[in-house]
Amino acid sequence: MRHSRGIDLEPDTRGAYPDGIGHLRLADLGEEQILGARCAACDFRNWVNRWEIASRFGSQSTLDELRSMLRCSRCGNKSNNGWRLGRIDRDSEWVDVQSVPHRSRI
Repeated sequence: MRHSRGIDLEPDTRGAYPDGIGHLRLADLGEEQILGARCAACDFRNWVNRWEIASRFGSQSTLDELRSMLRCSRCGNKSNNGWRLGRIDRDSEWVDVQSVPHRSRI
């Protein structure tokens, strides 16, 4: 966000995780951050409900621990899928976040 006089009100966070995001715990994510998954086979990308995942597996679980449970809802691929982080606008609602129906389909 930029002030009308050219002052940066938020620090630039691009490249904030040079070693990747796998070491992050669900509890480490900020309120404005949203969690998504990406399929390595068909490149399908979708947002997931991180609070539901935290309630099922614990907020202290790291993204690397949960990565092996990712399964694509489009093609069913279970290997080499990955996480992605996004940021939601403060004025937006959580309408784009997909609920996780059960454990095998995170």
